[in-house]
Amino acid sequence: MEYRSQNNGFQTFLEHWGFLLTVLLAVIFSQVLLFFLNLSGLPWIYFFFASLALLISGATLIIYAKLPVYRSGRFFTFGVKSVPESLAGFYRWGWRTFLFGVVLSLCLLLSRQ
Repeated sequence: MEYRSQNNGFQTFLEHWGFLLTVLLAVIFSQVLLFFLNLSGLPWIYFFFASLALLISGATLIIYAKLPVYRSGRFFTFGVKSVPESLAGFYRWGWRTFLFGVVLSLCLLLSRQ
């Protein structure tokens, strides 16, 4: 393929540093996995409450953004286009927070209690 007419900065970066980046991500992933595999006791409880707080706060932000939609009688609408433009940021951050709480909860499933 011809790449001279386009910006190929990311492709060049991956050609030179792709292997190192892959190894670095594998090491970080394995360290996080080992951390959650060995997690138990009081730190497990702290992470549990943190994930619960993230889930609840994310759901609260989503409900806050969807409240005008629910008041108008539309209950089965999905996506950011269903909420008013002024509340779209709350909706996006609500889903980000909620999904981070889900990931943290799934990581806690790996641990011994």
